[in-house]
Amino acid sequence: MSIWIRCAGFAALGLASVASANDALLDEALGRPAVPLAEVNGVVRTTSHIVGGEKPESDTDVIDPRKEPKKALPSYAVLKSVIGNDAKRTGGDAGQAVYTFTTRTVPKGYAGTGKAHVTSGADDQESYDGTAVVVADAEGHPYVSRLSLHLQTPLRTFFAHVSVLDFDYAFAPAATTAFVATGMNVHVNLSALFVIHRDIHVESTLVPGITDLPSKDG
Repeated sequence: MSIWIRCAGFAALGLASVASANDALLDEALGRPAVPLAEVNGVVRTTSHIVGGEKPESDTDVIDPRKEPKKALPSYAVLKSVIGNDAKRTGGDAGQAVYTFTTRTVPKGYAGTGKAHVTSGADDQESYDGTAVVVADAEGHPYVSRLSLHLQTPLRTFFAHVSVLDFDYAFAPAATTAFVATGMNVHVNLSALFVIHRDIHVESTLVPGITDLPSKDG
């Protein structure tokens, strides 16, 4: 069984002309460099978990993001367009700062296995409540370590109802002093045709240091 879900991503028009309302800490964090895809060190391991059918289903896939760029984890560089210019600091402590915002932009990408595929792109205009966590690197400079997006309003069509659509991303410094996505989790809860109900979790993790994938033929 395959479940395909297409979801948000729509950069706000006129964003560049709006005066920045972010504070200096977040602006500095969003200005940090991203690791180019060609220099990403490791493979992406993705596991899907589906419940709601006759029995729970799980599946795992491993890809080389340099050879399959459409399946790579999002670049740190997309955070600026996702978070925008109007994030507000709403919490945190001495070790981190928490910002909240609203966005219509989800990082373009793909997460999935043979059991479930979740794609995000520029074909929708749904609104998401966002949270960004900013921490300091070893040199004391800020970067965004976590990004969470939560669908504000359930999606409804004649055939399907998506009640939950959550995205969570993790980022970390790389040896090049740039920043790379280390994880991506997606949670979808959907109903279809009035009788089908599925709860789907897709978890992708960057596994560093692996450059050659084992043959699928063993």
